[in-house]
This record gives sequence, structure tokens and C-alpha cells, in this order.
Amino acid sequence: MNDNQHHLTKTSERILEILQNSDIPLTVYQISDRTKIPVPSVYRNVAVLQAQELVSEFQIRGIGYYYARQRHSHYFICKSCGNIVPLQSCEILNSEVEKSIDCKVTEHIVIYQGFCKSCLEKEQKR
Repeated sequence: MNDNQHHLTKTSERILEILQNSDIPLTVYQISDRTKIPVPSVYRNVAVLQAQELVSEFQIRGIGYYYARQRHSHYFICKSCGNIVPLQSCEILNSEVEKSIDCKVTEHIVIYQGFCKSCLEKEQKR
């Protein structure tokens, strides 16, 4: 347990554990379904986890997806059905980015968007 986690409530710890063990980012509703924690409580606890820099968020179509910051992941998201597929780590190195634009990278997320195999097959049958 790191210093930030030392001050977490049981509810926050449970949410963080779910996110750390998930291969894909989760919405507040998915977290609620998996933990049986009411949605308003999930929102409050996710905000605490974000403030402590344990959880990050990205939005697709106005929906927030949350993931544990300790996980370095890249995802493919189907634009038709919304299915999220985790990908192997990227080939872009933080040091290359830092050198190319003279900055310090502290985190990154890579999201590819397109159409999954199932949705492509459905479209071809039309």
C-alpha cells in the first residue's frame, strides 16, 4: 500500500481494487454493478481516487471511463458497439516524445477507434 492508499476508505479501496484488476476502463455504472456500491457513492469515491492521482479518466461520447493509473494500457474502442479491447503496450517511448517536443511526460493513454470485427461483419451483411 502506497502513501496515497493509506488514507482511503474501504469503499475507495474496493473501487481501486476493481479498477486495478480490470483489463479495460470501466464506467461508474459498471463499477457499481461489479461492487454493488450505489452510483452516487461510486462518483464520490472515484473523485477522491482521482484527487489522489490513483485513478484517471477519459471520455468517449460523453461517458467517463476510469482506470487505475498504475496500469499502462492502450485500447481499441469500436465506434459502433462501444466494445473496448485492451492492446499490447505501445511502441512510442516517452523519452522520444520528450525529446521531440521538449517536455516531461508523466502519463499517457492511447485510444484507437474504428469498427470491431463483429460490427464490420454485420455491416457487410446489410
